[in-house]
Amino acid sequence: MLSRDEALRLVKNTSKYTHALMVSCMMRELARALNENEREWMLVGLLHDLDYDEVKDDMRMHGIVAAEMLKGKLPKKCIYAIKAHDYRSGVKPKSKLDKALIAADSLASLIEKMGKEARELNVEKLRAELENISANSPWYKNNVLRCEEIGLRLDEFLRLCLTAIKKEKC
Repeated sequence: MLSRDEALRLVKNTSKYTHALMVSCMMRELARALNENEREWMLVGLLHDLDYDEVKDDMRMHGIVAAEMLKGKLPKKCIYAIKAHDYRSGVKPKSKLDKALIAADSLASLIEKMGKEARELNVEKLRAELENISANSPWYKNNVLRCEEIGLRLDEFLRLCLTAIKKEKC
């Protein structure tokens, strides 16, 4: 399995580097809370958009190309989560890992959209922003609510993710 340093080198020069760091931090914190493998979850968060720059004109291949690039470097369940994190790939999420990645990825995207406002986030503000943005883009809320499928209430999920990005320099 790849080390964190090896994974960082793979994503370092991609347009999704900062996003990948944030999702990675969130995934590690979620793994801790759910008694899952922190290293695997962190690596999945770090590498899930590895192929984005290559496939951004054909998002049906998003995750699929990354999975090929990572074959033999991560456990199969990690590769599957990367393939399943974007619905356009047609790969259906099954496991806690798959669903956690979808929720964390969408929440990180929402936080990034908030820009400078994100510095002063708390659970209430984040929940309100999720409602606000979901009025026009309901997929945000639908994806973030995958947290309930892994046993976390929305507020707990938001708290864990906020803790992660404030604790670790994401």
